[in-house]
Order: sequence, then C-alpha cells, then structure tokens
Amino acid sequence: AGHAMSGDDERQGLLTTGANRKANPFESGSMFDKFSGRASRVTGLLVSALALFSAGAAVHANTPGVRAGVGAGVFVFGMGRQSGRTPRGARLGSDYQLFDGEITTTSDSSVPPLGTQPSLTLTSWDPAHVGLVRFNACKTDDPKHEELMWSVGNVKPGCRVDAERCVFCAWVLQFDSEYRVNDIVTCLGPTYKQAAEAVVNEPKFKGTVLERMLAAKGTRADGTIDWYEDHFQEAKDNFRWMVAAIGHRACDVPDHATLVVHIRAGDNLNDTFKSIPHIQAAIAQMKQYLENRPYITRIELSSVLHFGVPAPDSRFAYNDGVGDAYLMTDDALRKNGLILGHFYEAALTTGRDVWFTSTNDPDDDMCRYAKACHFLSASLSKEEMVNEGPMEQRLSFSELVRDLHMHLSTCDARDTAEWAPET
Repeated sequence: AGHAMSGDDERQGLLTTGANRKANPFESGSMFDKFSGRASRVTGLLVSALALFSAGAAVHANTPGVRAGVGAGVFVFGMGRQSGRTPRGARLGSDYQLFDGEITTTSDSSVPPLGTQPSLTLTSWDPAHVGLVRFNACKTDDPKHEELMWSVGNVKPGCRVDAERCVFCAWVLQFDSEYRVNDIVTCLGPTYKQAAEAVVNEPKFKGTVLERMLAAKGTRADGTIDWYEDHFQEAKDNFRWMVAAIGHRACDVPDHATLVVHIRAGDNLNDTFKSIPHIQAAIAQMKQYLENRPYITRIELSSVLHFGVPAPDSRFAYNDGVGDAYLMTDDALRKNGLILGHFYEAALTTGRDVWFTSTNDPDDDMCRYAKACHFLSASLSKEEMVNEGPMEQRLSFSELVRDLHMHLSTCDARDTAEWAPET
C-alpha cells in the first residue's frame, strides 16, 4: 500500500472525549491525532464521516507551511459551504455534463436520494504527486463517462463527494513507491530496503507506523537500517510489532452493522499478486457474506489508487525491474473505474446503505480494516479470508490486513454469525 502524507502546523482536536481514547505507547508525540468513535446511529453520521475522511488531512507538525485539514477549510461537509450541494431528491446517476471540470447532473425530485454518506470537499496538498479523480459510479458502463472521467486529465487537485448524485472521489497516488507496507513488514521483493531507507529519511513519513517500526531497529555504522541477518525471523518480528502498534492505535472503527470491503486499486492490473483475479467472484463473495446477515445495514467500499513508480524528483529513485508497468495511464484508470463501479452497482442491489470512501492514510486504513467487525478484501477468495496465512505466503497488502484483522477484529463469533434463512 502506498502512502501520501499531509501537513499542517496546528494540531487538530479530537472529536471524541479523552475518555474514549486509549493511551498509546506506540505513538510518538509527532504522530497524527486521529478520530475515534462509531457511527452506529444516524445522529452520529457526520461526526464519524468527518473522522474517516479527515484521516489523511490530520496534522503533521514536521511539515510547516503546508496546510490541509478541517481547520484549514480543505474538507467541507454537509454544512457550511454548501453552494455545490444538490437538493435531496436529485436523481442519482442522471445525465451529466462537464462544467469547469465538475460533473453536474439533472434533477428529478420523483427519484429518492440514495445513501447517507455526507457531502464533502477534498483537496490535495501535493498536486504534483497526489490527486483525486471524480466519477459517477452509476455511469460505470457508459463509454462517454468512462473516457471523460477515468482519464489522466481528470486527476485533479480537488474533488467534491456528492453521494446523493452518485458522485464520488478516489485518491490517486501517482508516485507511490516508498511507503510499501507489506513489502517492508514482510521483507519482500528486491527493493524493500531502498523503500525503507526512504521512509526513515523523508520528513513526510516522520511519525508513521512504518517509520517508527524501522527506527526501532537502530542503525549501522554507515547510518543505514540495522536489518537482521535472518529475514524470515525479521518478518515475523515485524508483524508482531505491527499487531501491537495497530492494536494501540486510535481510529474510527466501523460499527458492527457495517461490512467494509477493501478494493486494492491502481497498478493492481499489472501484477499477479496485486490483482483482483475474478471480479465477478469477488462481487459474489460480498453478496454471499451479506445473504444471511440481515443485521448488516451498510456496505463501505474503501479504495485508493496506488501507482508504484518513483517520483521523478524522489531522492530515492531506483529500478525495481517493472519498467513502465505501474505507470498511471488512461487505460489503467478506466479499468479501475470499471472495477470500482461494478462493485458499487452490485452493492446497491443488496438494499443496503452504500458508501464509497477513499483516504490517503494507509496507517488509518490498516487500523480500520483490522478492527472492523465485518471485513473482506476483494483480492482474496472466501477460502483465503477464513484464516491467517503463513508469513511466507503474505505477498500483498490485502493479505497483510487480513492477517491483522485476524488478530485485532473487534468482534467475536456471535457478532459475525450467519442467521438462519427463515429469520
């Protein structure tokens, strides 16, 4: 998974009281303030959504002069600046036109709004490397829409979510070769050590989970990370460290009535280990999980587009042997659009409240996925989701978060039980 950090020179206050936040010996003073709490009631939706969507805009005290976050007016909710909000009753998936880079839709008051996801505005603090794509998930198979919205030219520095019109935003990490969580934790691949050196040396990663794990290893005489000689044992120890660190981390844990579906997107189209091999099978697995669990009332589809190539201006550029395979292209974006859109359309058919969320903080994603009561990764089969895999077979971020979920889920067997069909 990739990482894009935000910055601000003022720390943001928690939305929950101090009594609700665990003391966390694994978090340093420079780490982000995170929001906790659950959105189990309609009255708590805005608070919970603010916690979720502002995860990537929480403050990083070591990057002065770069402002992002609620306090800076970057993330706008269903309150305050509402000039762009569509009245309730706007037709979802209706005809659209492009106007000054924005999707606008016609209105039809006879069609009820869909979903409870709040409107908000997202803004990138680093448009040269991190952007957003805005898309209408109800127009997935419309060739005109695909060509217009899922293109390099539509990756913008800002984006407005308007779920009532079926319009969503996905973060796009165009140059994302450094914060490679599973590669570094599992000591996987030919360049994980180079990526790790970038994490401990680049100021933007200061205070992140990976930076703290790597810093705890100490350094050798030449200043590089003091890796074990036995990388298999190191990978096992790294995972144990991650379980403890994520376990003590505060985050907005999805409530027990929410199924979170992680969709690994971006350069997943070009790598066997990152791909979703059978889209329809993954969709069928999601539906099957819900079939006898009527108490699940919301589906949260969660995805970020990662493209694992070094930035042209990176201090730690290196050749990982894949050439241009992981580049962001129009073709790659359109294929991702089809995947995300088909998941969204399938989720709607279940009759649940469907959200599409995208954050730019993989540490927060790991925490939410690991602690969720109901969690699926679209990249893994039903059989692969049942048990923690052996370390030697942990080849992707999807498998890493599955294994973290096995250790840190906030539910027991009764919470996740299937009900008899007649109930």
